[in-house]
Amino acid sequence: MSPVAEEWGEVLRTHLALGEKGSPVLAAAVFSAEDGFFAVEGRGDEPGRPYFRSTPYDAESVVPDDVEALCTVCEEAVHPRGLRIAGTLWRRESREVISDVVTGSELELALLRDGDRAMWVVRAAQGICTFVLVDGDSGAHVSEARSLALDFDSFLVGQGY
Repeated sequence: MSPVAEEWGEVLRTHLALGEKGSPVLAAAVFSAEDGFFAVEGRGDEPGRPYFRSTPYDAESVVPDDVEALCTVCEEAVHPRGLRIAGTLWRRESREVISDVVTGSELELALLRDGDRAMWVVRAAQGICTFVLVDGDSGAHVSEARSLALDFDSFLVGQGY
């Protein structure tokens, strides 16, 4: 996997139903502690980067605080207080460690909240994290986004990441 590779963006878009009308996912990102962003996608034609960066994105910009926070969460458990992404403090509501159904590898799954917004963070043991921003706060969307996030991370684990 290479940083922000076009094919990974399409894989992310497909697995998380970002191209589908009524998708429970507003935006998603895959991040590696070693390589940075692999893919960042928004739903439909919307860009995903504004949800994961504090400043407007351009090809030359790097926001050290955001990247450091994302690297930390990819290498360690999501802190009980939460995680600051793009200037927003996301509070951890729940955390669980589950086994991937395909490989048996452990995945850490955390539900983060900012008011009425929810985001799933799935961390693979290899330092790869998937961030899935839920559209709205309905229980159905949160649950469906969780399933899509786990499915995508199972795909990554199956690919050797």
